[in-house]
Amino acid sequence: MTPSAFRYARPGSVNEAATLLGEHAGDARILAGGQSLIPLLVQRTVRPCLVIDINRIPDLDRIEIFPHHIRMGALVRQEQARLSSVIRAEVCGLSEALEWVASAVIRERGTVVGNLVSNAPGSELPAVAIALGARFAVRDRTGDQLVAAADLLGSTGRIAADALVTHVLWPRSPGRGGFYEVARREGHAPVVGAMVALGQDGCRVGLCGVAATGIACPAVARAIFIRFPGAPYLSEIDQLLDRDLADPLFGNAFVSAEYRREVAPVVIRRAAAAAARVGQS
Repeated sequence: MTPSAFRYARPGSVNEAATLLGEHAGDARILAGGQSLIPLLVQRTVRPCLVIDINRIPDLDRIEIFPHHIRMGALVRQEQARLSSVIRAEVCGLSEALEWVASAVIRERGTVVGNLVSNAPGSELPAVAIALGARFAVRDRTGDQLVAAADLLGSTGRIAADALVTHVLWPRSPGRGGFYEVARREGHAPVVGAMVALGQDGCRVGLCGVAATGIACPAVARAIFIRFPGAPYLSEIDQLLDRDLADPLFGNAFVSAEYRREVAPVVIRRAAAAAARVGQS
């Protein structure tokens, strides 16, 4: 199949892109890496009248250090972020999660922000963003605002049709990070995936694949922090996970919700073990 006809715009600034998006709210799509949008266009799942290519906008491909957060532009590629020494040192858990995302070929083109905004069921990065307390810089007709990842990517969140996400802000949280997932095939979306990030101020756990959106697991995280470098028993993780799972369980024709829920404690424990191995020779 080929995409339905659309107009193409390549703005040179964030203001120009936001204006175009506002003028065609609900009938325009942003093109950055294209790994999410292009398949939808080809399959005609989406039929926008306008595609706005933001790849010429300067400075959106930068990773910048601020006192309390790391700011990542909307054009930062997943592989660029994975290889960044700043991300590995300052945002524990993110580099480890990126190693499991798709394949190197896709990561070279796909952007971190694009992956987050697409928020596909089971995707690794939204769960990481919610667990780490990331925030999005959003531009729309009313101006700039910061929106918490939990509000934008959670089960009740959505991005307004005229809103442009320009950056994602990751809290600086040096420490140990671990990620583990189970997938039907290497490079495919995870059946269940878990990130464990351990810092001096506590532990954060993100889980994907069990609910329709990524979730944070604070009850499980507290138990892991208390017992680290050991880990809670699987039965304890299983009981604590019931407290953290407020959203309905997610399943599809390939993998049932019951199986995902059963596997989740094992995946979390293995992610904690991966974090414990960080720094060991």
